[in-house]
Amino acid sequence: MPREEKDKIIEKQAFYVDTNIALDYITRRNPEAVAILDSLKEKGAVIVSSSFLVMEAADFKKEAIYFVQKAIDEKWEIKKITRQCYEKDLREGDFYNVSDWIDDLRKKLKLKLYDFLVDTDTWELAQSISQSSNLAAPDVIHLSSAIIATLLGIEIGKNKVVPCKIFISNDGFLKKEAKKIKQQLDEFDASCPEILTLSEVKNRFLKK
Repeated sequence: MPREEKDKIIEKQAFYVDTNIALDYITRRNPEAVAILDSLKEKGAVIVSSSFLVMEAADFKKEAIYFVQKAIDEKWEIKKITRQCYEKDLREGDFYNVSDWIDDLRKKLKLKLYDFLVDTDTWELAQSISQSSNLAAPDVIHLSSAIIATLLGIEIGKNKVVPCKIFISNDGFLKKEAKKIKQQLDEFDASCPEILTLSEVKNRFLKK
């Protein structure tokens, strides 16, 4: 496929990302995530996820702040930090730090967040997936949200909707369970997003 055609295809779609991909990007802990997502953005792709990502990202940042305060500043041992991690004593300034960090994540990634699970039908879909798979609740929420995004597309302007049929995740377990669910649920089969790793996204959309 000529490069011009490939670029045109990317510009006409959105990519759903799970929380770990977003965290890989903002923390720079995975250079591949930074390079690939930046390339997608440069080509006009829309990066989206569930609003639930904000809560997961907040948990991640609060854990990081807590660890620094206790392990470094107060010289706590790892075992003590682990025992106390559910009884954090973060304060107002720490929460401002968390909020600013999440705002920075959204801005740098140009991340658009949506509430995909908004009514009885969408929550029943999530409950059905939860009850028929080995996935934990956070993964169920993301997978269900990605399914809704695949069905409805992403509204990016007045009367403008772009398709969102790719779910970017490096979670092999999530991908394996999604395949099982696809085989079990007929209604899931037609609306299933394609779950691709970062490397698979690179090979399909960014290979010159």
